[in-house]
Amino acid sequence: LLQPPGDGISQVKFHKTEDDKLLVSSWDQTVRLYDVRGNRLLASHSEHKAAVLDIAFGNTCAFSGGLDRRLLLWAADYTHTREIGRHDGEISTMEFGYASSLLVSGSWDRTLRVWDCKAPGDAALVKRVDVDERVYSISVENNILAVALAGRKILVYDVRMLESPLETRESSLKYPTRCIRLMPDCQGFVCSSVEGRVAVEYLGGVDKANYAFKCHRQPAENNVDLVYPVNAIAFHPVHHTFVTGGSDGAVSLWDPDNKKRLKQYQGYPTSVSSLDFNASGSILAVASSYTYEEGEKDHPPDSIWMRSMSGNEAKPKNRKT
Repeated sequence: LLQPPGDGISQVKFHKTEDDKLLVSSWDQTVRLYDVRGNRLLASHSEHKAAVLDIAFGNTCAFSGGLDRRLLLWAADYTHTREIGRHDGEISTMEFGYASSLLVSGSWDRTLRVWDCKAPGDAALVKRVDVDERVYSISVENNILAVALAGRKILVYDVRMLESPLETRESSLKYPTRCIRLMPDCQGFVCSSVEGRVAVEYLGGVDKANYAFKCHRQPAENNVDLVYPVNAIAFHPVHHTFVTGGSDGAVSLWDPDNKKRLKQYQGYPTSVSSLDFNASGSILAVASSYTYEEGEKDHPPDSIWMRSMSGNEAKPKNRKT
């Protein structure tokens, strides 16, 4: 994409129905809206006072939050913003629930907060849920909310009944969770860790076995692998396969049912910090942005890549019946 962010890219997210609209958040304190087919920047705002860590499209607007602890709504015409609420700590993650029309935000202040963005002023905060640890990543599908906390804890809620979780479990991965994404059918979730592993886990009552696998590793000397964090996960909206993006600069496409890697897309300039499919699954957006695992060093400029997905490219080879 032309006119990419000037600092680290934290998230890229496509609109739920409009195939060409991509929202991007960055450490340069700016939120950007792109038309990916026209390859042009449609609008941007720099109303945050610090790095923006996550974004979400609502039904008619967009949301953003980050290190300044403020949750901003970007109006439907993308000309102005307003603050709809705050956390007591940095806002690390957010997701809009289209089934409920509510926004869920998670923070390092150890809370989840649910917002009704149509409500005026202080009434926008619908619910506050205190959790045991910092919130790293959340995912919402239909009315199910999956939450990955520090300390490898995972919570699953019904958004309509947040008094207590449906499930509480410890991640099967031994290292901190980077990303969690619910399966589109809500039968389970996929989560990734800083230590080159991905876990596929099913919710209670689903008769399928959980499993985990190594990925985003490169062979090094003396039969030792260089292990990279797996930063991002996205499900294909049609075929329900998923992609992972790692700090090795690679993207892999996986078939969770048949436990196979279908494709690997290599050669992105630096770490893949975020990725997302558009609504039809015809385009995969990939953010290539150094994620500082190796500290300050010279690195390629931040960039956002569009990969066209052919009709059957993300389709499982022979789905088990």
